Amino acid sequence: MSAARVRPSREEDAEALASLMTQLGYPSDASQLRMRLQRAAGNPDVRVLVAEGEGRILGLIALMLFHAFVHDRPHGYITSLVVDESARGSGAGSTLLAAGEAWFKQRGADKATLTSHLRREAAHRFYERRGYEFNGRRYVKNLA
Repeated sequence: MSAARVRPSREEDAEALASLMTQLGYPSDASQLRMRLQRAAGNPDVRVLVAEGEGRILGLIALMLFHAFVHDRPHGYITSLVVDESARGSGAGSTLLAAGEAWFKQRGADKATLTSHLRREAAHRFYERRGYEFNGRRYVKNLA
């Protein structure tokens, strides 16, 4: 298991988080991440956690709690989960996922959902080994 320590993100993490989001396929810079972290800090239903180890940030998980019309209880949505390429397989992802699920449960959620691009086959296996099941499709339409 990972020796990673999970903590809430801080604004000074922006550069490391931008690198992680870029690795995930969402090119970002530190100024964009600072803005996103500030926006998250102002919303009690959003949380960004980081895993630290080896003297650096190993990964991040971004979480959102929402009330869906089809559920009576709040629902947890993992908007991002990424571990640095050099730390994959270290257990940091499992540690982040467990911390995210705990945060959802503390807030009353009884389900957690995420999306993962079709090309991320290793990520699919990771989630399925941790009890997540594939149960549908996601459709996206650009509105801009």
